Amino acid sequence: MPKFTVAIIGAGLGGLLFAIALQKYAPDVDFEIYEAAAQLSEVGAGIGFQPRTWYVMRELGLANVLLKVSGNGERPELTLIYRKADQQNAYTFSESPSDLENYTFHRAELHKVFLDHINDPGRIHLGKRFVSYTSPADPNGQITVHFKDGSTIKCDLLVGADGIKSGVRACMYNHFADAAQAAGRSDEAEFLRSCVTATWSGTAAYRALVKRDFSDITNAHRSWKDHLTIYCGKNRHVVAYPIAKGRVLNIAAIIASPDLEGTTYEGPWVAKVPKEEVSQLYTGWEPEVEEMIRVVGDSGWNKWAIHMVRKLPTFVDGRVALLADAAHAMTPYQGAGAGQGFEDALLLGQVLGHPKVIRDTLPVALKVYDDVRRPVAQNVAALSQRSGQLQSFITPELSMVTPEKSSSGEAPTKEQLEKLAEVMERLKDWRNGTTVEQDCKAALQRIEEQLV
Repeated sequence: MPKFTVAIIGAGLGGLLFAIALQKYAPDVDFEIYEAAAQLSEVGAGIGFQPRTWYVMRELGLANVLLKVSGNGERPELTLIYRKADQQNAYTFSESPSDLENYTFHRAELHKVFLDHINDPGRIHLGKRFVSYTSPADPNGQITVHFKDGSTIKCDLLVGADGIKSGVRACMYNHFADAAQAAGRSDEAEFLRSCVTATWSGTAAYRALVKRDFSDITNAHRSWKDHLTIYCGKNRHVVAYPIAKGRVLNIAAIIASPDLEGTTYEGPWVAKVPKEEVSQLYTGWEPEVEEMIRVVGDSGWNKWAIHMVRKLPTFVDGRVALLADAAHAMTPYQGAGAGQGFEDALLLGQVLGHPKVIRDTLPVALKVYDDVRRPVAQNVAALSQRSGQLQSFITPELSMVTPEKSSSGEAPTKEQLEKLAEVMERLKDWRNGTTVEQDCKAALQRIEEQLV
């Protein structure tokens, strides 16, 4: 008989990896995965793994399989290049070879690897769209989960890994808001209600994949090399790097409208757009950028309105927890959004596998998860937002730099850009100064101290 039962909402990358962590660290826990989609697939483009993320993969026994997928049999080297690119006479203002492990994947490849490592695929239930959960009045009772098809299930622990539009988060924070309103705390209730939905960052990313075999981009193009190149300009930038063993170029063209941050985005969050919409936004940029945009097929561009989850006061509600994008969806400028979800999965899996964590002590275990993971993830989210601003020259120091001044080469100066690059490098210090292993040990130590 299992020591407790877990219902995982969402069979995306975060939900699947959490299930893999349970298989390793909590084999005496019974879990089921419920996915709204009728069939499994993963949308998106490239995803990068940094050292903290790679540690998670090693711990869960996935590293060797992923090395084969990435084509990197040895420790890869990745050079990060920043270019002043919104002018014809573009130049590199920072180039920093990295001695850290950096791997790149297509999200669909990664999803397949995770799916293949679920021991019993019968535990994944498709077409189960989450509607709400009901916590039991009796502390010894089970949580009831309601689905759109009218069915219900019972569980001891509910984990919402259902993405940025999380239904579990919506239900949790509506519960919190209702309680605050009933207690006469209307301002608090209003804030809690605002946490239900994600907020627009004021930026949009035009994403595309270019296959090397069918591309007119010359092999000499900088982006085909082991580089992550960020082409910078005022209020916009382009990120490009190879994925899928170097066979595919991942391109993200970012447009920033800082005044619109926090407003409601009108239109679909993801939509196909014509090539002309993208090319017009980057007219006059350096030839490398214009060439990349030119070779993308007419139907190859997807526009993503980049949204963020607000800084939540908690990831947990009794025996309910949020994980990955459901808890802390963030902008992509630290290349760490997915990785933070993977860290959630590893740490929560280890905590739930601790011998002292049983059904009755789940609220304590989830509080430890929240206390350790939430500050880390929310700090990375803040650093990511700041990185995106710097890459698009949105800083107080450069507030007087207009798009016209930037495209003419008048401003910012090379010295200003070099200082900008130094700041951007410092924003990545968290990757080197801390480890996931330390976080997991801290969580397990808290379990030992609190569950005597």
